[in-house]
Amino acid sequence: MLRPLLLLSLLSLAALPGRAQADEGRSLARFRMDQLQQSVGLPEDQARLVVDRWARYDREQFDRTQVLHQVRRKFNDILLGPGSEEEKNARVRPLLEQFVDLRRQQAELKFRFEDDIRGKLNPAQQVRLILRVEEMQRQMAEALRQNNIPRPGLRQGPGRRGNP
Repeated sequence: MLRPLLLLSLLSLAALPGRAQADEGRSLARFRMDQLQQSVGLPEDQARLVVDRWARYDREQFDRTQVLHQVRRKFNDILLGPGSEEEKNARVRPLLEQFVDLRRQQAELKFRFEDDIRGKLNPAQQVRLILRVEEMQRQMAEALRQNNIPRPGLRQGPGRRGNP
């Protein structure tokens, strides 16, 4: 079972500068290696390939997520700012197209990542990986809830729960 402290350190990875981020990245890679070897049953060389691909997926998703958060902030600024509904529509329309395209790109990245990973695993390993990743995600979400950690890019305030 994942420990909340480990989860918190892994979740703070993106917020750390240079060397600290690299150290946390190595910790995350080691954690994933251990999980893939112990829970999924992958040999070290195969686990390394999956971990390397997973790290690339994380970077790609993180980059798109950052842009999505910027677009969301622009949405809020426009919608809550001055101007008529028509003016707001005109200003929001190109951002909406960008937003939809970024979400589509994220979905495509996920499918490519899953296809790449599946190609390296036999069916039993694929199922074990799917189940283990789902469990890790549930545990991370629970740790976030228990520690009241706001999700990046979402405005927190009275009556806001941090949900998109």
